Amino acid sequence: MRKLFFILLLLFAAVCSDAQTVTPFAQPQLPTFETPQPQYPPIFGTQPEINSPMQQQSNIIEETYARQEAIRRQNQQIINESYEYVQQIIRQQQFEESVHKLITDGFPSKRHLKGASIYYDVFDEISSMLEGKQPIDLGKTVFLVENAFYENSLNYEDYQKFIDEKVKLCYDKIREDKLDKKNNLVKNMMLFRLISDTLEVKSNIFEKTIKHYPVKYDLYDYKSEQHYDSHFVTKLMKSGCGQCYSMPLYYLILAEKMEAEAYLSLSPNHSFVKIQDNDGSWFNLELTCNAILSDAHYMNNSYIKAEAIRNGIFLEPLDKKETVALLLEELAGGYYEKYGLDNFYLMCADTSSKYLTCQLRPLIMRAFYKTRQTLLLAKLLEAPNPESLKQISSETYKHYEEMHALYAQIDNLGYEELPNGIYERWLVHINKLKNEEEKSGGITINFQ
Repeated sequence: MRKLFFILLLLFAAVCSDAQTVTPFAQPQLPTFETPQPQYPPIFGTQPEINSPMQQQSNIIEETYARQEAIRRQNQQIINESYEYVQQIIRQQQFEESVHKLITDGFPSKRHLKGASIYYDVFDEISSMLEGKQPIDLGKTVFLVENAFYENSLNYEDYQKFIDEKVKLCYDKIREDKLDKKNNLVKNMMLFRLISDTLEVKSNIFEKTIKHYPVKYDLYDYKSEQHYDSHFVTKLMKSGCGQCYSMPLYYLILAEKMEAEAYLSLSPNHSFVKIQDNDGSWFNLELTCNAILSDAHYMNNSYIKAEAIRNGIFLEPLDKKETVALLLEELAGGYYEKYGLDNFYLMCADTSSKYLTCQLRPLIMRAFYKTRQTLLLAKLLEAPNPESLKQISSETYKHYEEMHALYAQIDNLGYEELPNGIYERWLVHINKLKNEEEKSGGITINFQ
């Protein structure tokens, strides 16, 4: 700051000096006397040398102006150099302020960007459901989350109409097969058939058979690597193709409408539907390959540790409220895809944490945020390793320590990332199991 003061003082002195130098001065009074004139015209343009007092005065004036111009250019150079130095100081101050804000407040808010406020509105509505201020509605929550990504361009009435048509189709088939439409297992098995098999239903209105085809597995973009919305339920409804995120949610939306009890359940990088038969036995509906699997199958083929089972992070049934809370992660993911990280991401993590029995997903979200924050700070501060980061900024090093603490909590729950290629091999494996079960008569589920 002291150095900046002296620079500004120098600037002021230079300007003042320049101003005094270029001030016009009074022209001297030239003496009046006769100037000798040539008697003959100049030969071949040759002028006689005249070294009069007037010429001498003119030379003095030119030299004075030359000195003044040199001083002016020198002063201007000093001003330019000083100005650039001041600008460097300002830029450095702004940089330091930005780093400090990133350390203390996190990433700057993106709420002012086009469409971002929609996400805040959806967050408020989901929070209202979770707080009990309005009924829990899974179908509406899924619509709100995906509609936010499309900036409110989806039509909710069309969405509801589509769901109502599928539910009616299930009830028509239940009636045609003379099954009990109030039986929970009957409703679940009809939903399973609707999604996993070709369903033919006789229409009383049109006097013809309606054929409904199963939902296909999206083999081309099941990780949403080409298009972020490839895993959306609304995309499944339009295309007839889904994957392990959209297919279970689609099933549960229909089950909600039919008042059938069914639950979302998780395994590493995967989700499926859990139901109970009339004896209370649990079954896993694997919609990605139209199979019914046991918990043992997932434990043996999905890299699930016994520690993870003890801590309840996998294979547990999530009720509707927990499923809605889990969708806050999807809301945060869409926001991040469109606008990047800011505190909205942490808002979603913190709110979902209040309503989830298992804290794995909120912990993963917080760790993701903290990792991005720490890595960016290390890059801005040019710290190549943790030791140098600690020397440069002890405040930033605290973020590094918090990041590792979050990952330690995740590891202590027994979580392990699914290695690359395992999921694809697993899909092939369960298709083989499904064919073997069909040949042997399949799994028996008690409807009585």
